[in-house]
Amino acid sequence: MQNPFSWSYLNAQPYEMATWGPLSIAFVAVSGVGFIAALLIYYDVIKIARGNRLLRGPIQQAAGIASIILALGLIFFAFRIMNVSAFGLGKRLWQYLVVLAGLIEAAYYLYFLRVVYPPRARALAAERAKRRYLAPAVAGGSGSGRKRSKKKKR
Repeated sequence: MQNPFSWSYLNAQPYEMATWGPLSIAFVAVSGVGFIAALLIYYDVIKIARGNRLLRGPIQQAAGIASIILALGLIFFAFRIMNVSAFGLGKRLWQYLVVLAGLIEAAYYLYFLRVVYPPRARALAAERAKRRYLAPAVAGGSGSGRKRSKKKKR
């Protein structure tokens, strides 16, 4: 096996080199399982986020982006299996770019969970506590009952 990061290896046409190798098998396995998992998470986000409304949107967004990235990876590998070099989409370079895009997305959502999410969760908890301890105001004063109207005698 050549250096997997050399330009000649990354830019080789699909029919010039072997299609199946340890990296390609790992890529297809991770992409296939990840694509199915991302779709399941995208459509069952309510079961996953169980009552945490702050995480529902970001989880669904992350799963949607991951499913697109992983589907592109599977499409690029399908071009490589079929030995199609249309527009150079069968080259290994595209698969490496898909892996890079997945790593960038994972890094962004780790940043989100460590930096952005905790202040939002604290603000939501503070607002819930504030609502719990504030008594609802009654319009028109503090009277407990309705005012009775006097009927006129005829």
